[in-house]
Amino acid sequence: MTKLDSNIPYYKVLMILPKKRVTQEKTLNEKYHYVRYDDSLFEKWCRLQYGVNLFPSIEDARAALQKMLEKDRDFFEENFLFVMDKNENLVASAGLWYGNDFEQPRLRVHYVACDESHQHQGLSQAMLTRLCMKYDTIPSKYPLYLSTQSQSYGAIRLYAKLGFTPYLGAYKDHTKEQSEKDWEATTNILREYV
Repeated sequence: MTKLDSNIPYYKVLMILPKKRVTQEKTLNEKYHYVRYDDSLFEKWCRLQYGVNLFPSIEDARAALQKMLEKDRDFFEENFLFVMDKNENLVASAGLWYGNDFEQPRLRVHYVACDESHQHQGLSQAMLTRLCMKYDTIPSKYPLYLSTQSQSYGAIRLYAKLGFTPYLGAYKDHTKEQSEKDWEATTNILREYV
């Protein structure tokens, strides 16, 4: 996971992961640990997300988190991960949340963020393997998916390493041809930057 590179053209792309693809959870190294969400993490989560450019402003991050908590706080608390360092600083987070890219809401990997000073410690990979395995325990006829963008080329590399593949079909506001075109442009960016 890296910071979004706003110097790169933006193309929205989806990736999917068939069930039972991830069979082993990567553990956090001893410098980090998971905690369950409580309200003391609200502002920390917002600053983390804004710090890696997932939101254009801290206010947008606050509004998004508030909306998720209001929609289904119990589900959020059960399905979002929060990684703390030894000093109890929030350094990474990711979760399973409802996505609206298809005709009906489906669970997806959402808001994967890792503080730049804690990257390359395996935190995103650990969170993602845990979330993928958790998804496999939830009854669903659909594969797990995520929505990302060309500006997250470092994250796309990690997702691919875990087994996520490009989704080339139609989805909300995207035809199959648009999906293919966006993935072609994103692949060219990946070739240049990864």
